[in-house]
Amino acid sequence: MPQHDKRIPENARCSTCSGAGWTWWSSPETADTAEQAKWIICRECLGTGRTDKNGRKRQKPDDPSDG
Repeated sequence: MPQHDKRIPENARCSTCSGAGWTWWSSPETADTAEQAKWIICRECLGTGRTDKNGRKRQKPDDPSDG
């Protein structure tokens, strides 16, 4: 998590996204192509990365297909 200004304590991190606020999603019917895969906001923490859902929405991670 490269967001130094928004560090989340280990015990307050969302278990679904590990505090990132975003999860990597790909459509089941296009699982073999990375073209349709994208980052979506975590539904558990609503993008905050925290279990209590408080705080600002976290920034979208870099696209892994760029590197």
